[in-house]
Amino acid sequence: MRFILIGTWEPQQRDEVVNKRLENGRLTPKGIDIIGEWLDATGGRSIWLIEADSARECFKWSLHWSNLCRFEIIPVVEVKDDKAKELI
Repeated sequence: MRFILIGTWEPQQRDEVVNKRLENGRLTPKGIDIIGEWLDATGGRSIWLIEADSARECFKWSLHWSNLCRFEIIPVVEVKDDKAKELI
């Protein structure tokens, strides 16, 4: 299943977030495949598209960052055509 994770942090926590990432990497748990990662150009937010067996893996990942970030975990499905016939 695919999920969008949005991690948001306060401006004053920016340096802590950057340093933790530089020192430890993403801290991605086993069972999560990262399809893409983007940083909000205005700052304070990171967005990931991931694949995981369940939201449980997403929750585990968010725990590594919960002291610095708030997370939204959104299950998504891909639309492969402009009329979304695969979803109907």
